Amino acid sequence: MTKSRIQEYLREAPYPATRQGLVDHAREAGASGDIVRALERLPERRYANPDAVIETIGMLV
Repeated sequence: MTKSRIQEYLREAPYPATRQGLVDHAREAGASGDIVRALERLPERRYANPDAVIETIGMLV
């Protein structure tokens, strides 16, 4: 799972977005299981853009 792969599935998501909104969008976009699982581990809050999501995932790893 790379930053570019995550951004590929999230760049069209409607921001700001909640964790569940990101998970749903990634699933609908055909994201792999590892990306969906990473998104499911995000803290519940509103994310302003894909960079905020990537930064938070990086802190969880």
